[in-house]
Order: sequence, then C-alpha cells, then structure tokens
Amino acid sequence: MFIHKDIIIVFLFVFLILLILFVIFIKDLKIISKSLQNFKGKTIDSDKVFFFNLFQPIVFNLNLIIKKLNEKSKYSRLRIFFYDYFFKFFPDPLLIVDQNNVIIEMNEQAIEFFGEDSKQRNIFSTLRIPELSSLIDESIKQKKPVEKELNLIYPREKVFKVWVSGRRDLGKNKLNFIRLFDTTSQHNIQDIQRDFISNASHELKTPITSIINYCETLLEESSTKKNSKKEEFLVAMSNEANRMSSLVKDLLSLTRIERIEHSPPEEKTNLIEILKNVQKTCKERKFLSKTKYKFFIPKSKIEIIGDKIELQQVFFNIIENAITHSESKKPIQIKLFSKRNKALFTVQDFGIGISNQNIPMLTKRFYRINSSRPRDTGHTGLGLSIVKHILNRHNAELNIQSELNKGSSFSIAFDKA
Repeated sequence: MFIHKDIIIVFLFVFLILLILFVIFIKDLKIISKSLQNFKGKTIDSDKVFFFNLFQPIVFNLNLIIKKLNEKSKYSRLRIFFYDYFFKFFPDPLLIVDQNNVIIEMNEQAIEFFGEDSKQRNIFSTLRIPELSSLIDESIKQKKPVEKELNLIYPREKVFKVWVSGRRDLGKNKLNFIRLFDTTSQHNIQDIQRDFISNASHELKTPITSIINYCETLLEESSTKKNSKKEEFLVAMSNEANRMSSLVKDLLSLTRIERIEHSPPEEKTNLIEILKNVQKTCKERKFLSKTKYKFFIPKSKIEIIGDKIELQQVFFNIIENAITHSESKKPIQIKLFSKRNKALFTVQDFGIGISNQNIPMLTKRFYRINSSRPRDTGHTGLGLSIVKHILNRHNAELNIQSELNKGSSFSIAFDKA
C-alpha cells in the first residue's frame, strides 16, 4: 500500500513533537521527584516546570506541604533548643503541667528534688503546697504570670518563691509552666537575724528602763537645787533613753509580727471601736495634741477579720507619721468608711509632701526622708515597716500618694467580714 510522502513527513513531525513533549514531561516529573527526594525545606520552583498548568495543583499542594513541614521543623528545632539549653539545665526546678494539672515534663533539678516518678502525676499530690491551687487559678484568671512565696510541706519542708506562667496555648495543648525558687536559706538567715534582734532587745529593755527611772529620780532632786547645766544633761539623757526604749519596743513588735506574718488572724473586729481608741490616744499624747487633726468616724459598724491590737498600732503609726511630718496649719483629715465590699481608712495631710522616688522606700526599716530632722519626737523609723508587715498578715493594701509642697495621702483597703 502506497503512503503519500507528505503524510509520512506530517506523521514524523507530530511524532517528534510528541517525543519532545514527552521528554519535557519526564523532565518535569524528575524535577518534582528530585525536589522530594532531596528535601531540604525548599519549595518547588514553578518557573522550571514547563507543564506548570498541568502540574499546578500538584506543585501547589506539594509547596503547601513543604511550608507546613518547614514550620513544624522550625518548631521542633526550637523545642530541642529550648529543652537542651534552657529547660533541662535551668538552675531551679521547672515543671510543665497540662490543663488537668498533670505534670508532663520536669527538668533535672525538679526530678532530683521530687523524683522521676512524679511525672504523669497530679501536681497537687507532688507539691504539697496548700496555696498552689489558688495561685494557678489566679494566673489563669489574670492571663499573666503570678509569683508568691509559699511553704512546701512534702517531700521536705521548704520555702519556695513559686512562679506560675498562666496557661499557654501550644497547639492543641494548654500548658502551665511552674518555676520554684528555693528561698529557705534566706528565711533561715532572716530567722537568725530576728532571733538576735529579739534577744538583744529583750536584754536592753531592762537596763534602759533603769536608766529612765534614774534620770527621773535625779531630775526630781535637781528641781529643788539651782543647777541648770546638770538638769539640762539629765533631760538630754532621759530623752535619749526614752527614744531607745521606743526603738526596743518597736523592734520587738516588728520581730513578733514577722514571725506570724503568714498566719492570718481569725477573729472578727469592729474598726470603729479601734479608731475611737486611737483618737483617745492622740489626745493624750503631748506632741500629737499640738497638731490639728479631724476624725471622720461613721456610726454604723465596719467589721473585718483582724487583730484588734495590731490594727490599732497600724492606725496610730500612720496618723503619728502624718502628724510628725506635717508642717501645715491645715488640719490632717482621718477618715474611715465603707465602699462596696471594702473598708477604707485614709489619712490626708497637707505638709511638705514626698517625692515619687522616696515613696517605695517609706516602708523599709529605719528609712528617713530627711536625715537631718531632729529625733526628739520619738520617731524610730520602724513605724511604717511595722504597718507593712501587719497589713500583709491582714491581706490588706497600703497605697501612698503624694505631691511635693501639697501633702500626702495614706490609704488602706481591707476586705469586709
């Protein structure tokens, strides 16, 4: 059968084109295959694929998979880095707990302290810390890290500063990171210091009282004789002895409060009665009676859970502090009132004021804003420090606001009973 020469040429031309397309097709497949075989996290370059329209869905999906794998790979490398260089060798015990409060990971320090068998156990059975549950709840509620010093009961009695991250969403998991910083040794040192101060104060109490009595006796005798110099020295000695007596009294008070700071009071008390007693004391004290002040005391009861003696000391110390540092003729305002579920006590003076940099230092021991100020007022520099520790015990907040040359405001917020 005779085949026309033109048909043969067309057939060969078509065959050649198909062969070329087939070779390119195979080449495209090799490019895709090679990219997958030698996977280095790089997406497939669509410009190198001739039949892009044909392979578009495949290339698109493959590139999408590659990108997801890259993200997971980065996350995985980050996890390895975090675990090997941070989590594993962190100097303090670190624990990771899930949304059911089950420990899913612990670092070396945590394993050493609590034992490896603590993994996959509920954190509350591992860490016998009574307030840990409320601390975790607080971090979740506030959606931010919280930190508090807590006492560990088991496996060893320790004091830890516990840091809780608040739940973090990591994929499908909601995890909490818990860090424990051991402050036991610091507390032991503080206990030794407190014991020393307490013992020294007790030892000083009796001789100081004797010196005061001797001075008073000698002053009575010298009042009948004309010897102004001797009387002047005796008055100076008596004043210094009384100041030492006040200092010893405040040191003993401070060490006692520090020992029971983490044991909240249980009895109910009426703040109205306490403030009325303080008002009476202010009238009786000589140097306090010279300053003008006004009490605003409501008639109805305002009750909180608190220690009557300690709260009386808080009110008096803040009022005394305001009177001591006020040089204004405008009377100091002392108020007690209720606001929703809070009992509020405020003392407003119109004196010289306090700079912002000094406000955080006011509750530190022996801190004096003006060191040149005379000490004959009996002010020991411990009054506001005592206030701070008593308020910590009562879970109350002290807020100080001040403006130079305009005055200061001290306010305390108590939870009502």
